[in-house]
Amino acid sequence: MSDGPKDTPYRFGSGAMNPDISRLFSNLKMPAIPEATALLDMHRRNLATLAAANKMMFEGAQAIVQRQMELMQRQVSDLSEAAKTLAAPGGPQDKAVKQTELVKSAYEKSVGDARELEDLMRNSSTEALDMVHKRFLASLDELKAAVEKTKAAG
Repeated sequence: MSDGPKDTPYRFGSGAMNPDISRLFSNLKMPAIPEATALLDMHRRNLATLAAANKMMFEGAQAIVQRQMELMQRQVSDLSEAAKTLAAPGGPQDKAVKQTELVKSAYEKSVGDARELEDLMRNSSTEALDMVHKRFLASLDELKAAVEKTKAAG
């Protein structure tokens, strides 16, 4: 079986590279790499922060869904009460006044509910984003310090 196409710079299967490619890589000047354990620790903290932010977002989403269910139950109850109120005896003018009051009340509650849900969404996402933002900035500071430490040691 062939090691691969002969016109490529690689010899597949043999583990050897074309001499031209090897020479190219040997001429590259790579910067000193900071201590590996420091980098691993930094990335562990990054992953822990992302996990915490994801958990926070998930818990926020759960709270929003729970609150939406509570609001929906209240709205169904309010609708039932409104139907009873409108079914009560009275003249057309009285019913029109009651209907207007019910519509106004329902609208005000709906707007308030929407604002409450908006606040819940904003707060949970803002907290998670702040957490990730702070960790990102700290990570950059840690990387800079590690590179400077490697530079000073080298």
